[in-house]
Amino acid sequence: MAGESQKLSKEDLREDEFVEWIMQAVDYVKARTQLFAGGAVGLLVVIILINYSIVSRETAKVEAATLLGDVLMAEQGGQTTEAIRLAEQLVSSYSGAPAAAHGIVILANLHYAQGRFAEARGYYRNYLENYEPVDVLAYAAQSGLGSCLEAEGQLIEAGKHYEAYAAQEAGTIRQGMAQMEAARVYGLVGDLNRQRELLELITREFPQYPIAAQARLTMDML
Repeated sequence: MAGESQKLSKEDLREDEFVEWIMQAVDYVKARTQLFAGGAVGLLVVIILINYSIVSRETAKVEAATLLGDVLMAEQGGQTTEAIRLAEQLVSSYSGAPAAAHGIVILANLHYAQGRFAEARGYYRNYLENYEPVDVLAYAAQSGLGSCLEAEGQLIEAGKHYEAYAAQEAGTIRQGMAQMEAARVYGLVGDLNRQRELLELITREFPQYPIAAQARLTMDML
């Protein structure tokens, strides 16, 4: 809400403390210019370079976010080729930035939609292996990997993948969502026993969530 202070992360606090130290160091050097002589110039250069690095990093985040917006606009406008080009630029030019994390999952989805499953799989794994996981993006990437297996006809492997991800997310709603996907896949291959087991597990472990009602409805249809 407007007027409330935004909670700072530990990284932000450390950066603020560092910037404050830089300012104190500048004042210290200014007050003792004669004592430092040539050494003061070297210290000031280092301080300026560090400060520039911090500012540049923040500028890069803004640029990456702007480029992500361009990717989304191109994607929503049906300009798939342009969306892929911009997403590739985002991922390569701003690797590690939060916007690049979103961009790499979008890029994977775009390749998947074009039937390029090997490329999509590579980008999904890139996100999972190289970025700090964000719940929604991590689920999208894991689901994307499962979808690639399904699209390639590897349904049993897809079911196992969803189950493995569910185990990784034990105790969270993402566990139930992944188990629901696994149940669906096992239903496709005719393993109705395993499908029912997973659906019953969902109803027991997540009774307060809509997914439990969905699982019961699916069981009634078996």
